[in-house]
Amino acid sequence: MRGLSFDRVKADRGAFGALLESFVFSEVLKLMSASDLRLTPHHLRDRDAREVDILLERNDGMIVGIEVKAGATVKAGDFAGLKALVEACGDRFAFGVVLYDSKDLVPFGDRLAAAPLSSLWDGEGAA
Repeated sequence: MRGLSFDRVKADRGAFGALLESFVFSEVLKLMSASDLRLTPHHLRDRDAREVDILLERNDGMIVGIEVKAGATVKAGDFAGLKALVEACGDRFAFGVVLYDSKDLVPFGDRLAAAPLSSLWDGEGAA
């Protein structure tokens, strides 16, 4: 639908990142359909252009943020959107995760972590 070829995705990290975000969103929707939790998915972008790729709100108002990164490393700046979400939600914020292309689970402060993309399927390293 986007007119992407394998060669274009391979050459353009931006196109790959957008495709990966869409893929992860579809996987999260599948996991939601198999869960007893009542979750509503959202995307967040504030007026300062900080964003969270996937925001899940539970029916009791608790919030989880998921950021998707195509890279194999994560830095503190990758948590900017999630930190804005913490500020906006206060006590309603349950957890924030940056999913990235690695095998390591790395804590990044209170209720924040970087986790492997594979944790969506294998449960290892899941936060």
